[in-house]
Amino acid sequence: MQHLSQFVVASTSTHQHVVVQILIYIKGSPRVRIFLSTTSKIHLKGCSDCDWASCIDIKRSITGYATYIGDSLISWKSKKQVTVSRCSSKAEYKALASVICELQWLTYLLEDFKVDFQQSATLYCDNKSALRIAVNPMFHERTKHIEIDCHIVREKVLSGLVKLLPIPSTNQLDDVYTKVLMPGAFKFLHFKLGMKVSLVGLN
Repeated sequence: MQHLSQFVVASTSTHQHVVVQILIYIKGSPRVRIFLSTTSKIHLKGCSDCDWASCIDIKRSITGYATYIGDSLISWKSKKQVTVSRCSSKAEYKALASVICELQWLTYLLEDFKVDFQQSATLYCDNKSALRIAVNPMFHERTKHIEIDCHIVREKVLSGLVKLLPIPSTNQLDDVYTKVLMPGAFKFLHFKLGMKVSLVGLN
């Protein structure tokens, strides 16, 4: 959908065919819904991923992220980045910055509602270079080409807002938002995201 939305004004028969495939998928999954748990701890979690230079037209990267309260998926995004990244680390770092802004907003929201929740938020990333840049100031001398606003990642890590943790690429949930997946991998990640089949019939 993220990719198709870019061709609304000048769509072709190829795009229309893809829309039909999406509608077929939606029609075939009427009972699949997001499961919101009432028993999991109130703790913000997030994961981010990036498909480097995946846009075949202008070589921009795709940012994908998801955020959770406990085990419940509450927000997600798949969006083409505004600028072209010269390396995968830069693209992944931009994705980290995006999800950290989302986690910061959710933190403020919970505080405004006087909700007692576990801090800091946990953030998973499968790119070792991006993780090193975020926690090691020595790497910043080698990353001056990364925009200043992306260094919000390091600032928020130091402040304790988020705790960055590595995750194997095979368990990276955000591949759903950034890559074309085989049916088996898609169904596995779909379930891990918290999408479950409802036992309640539809009217």
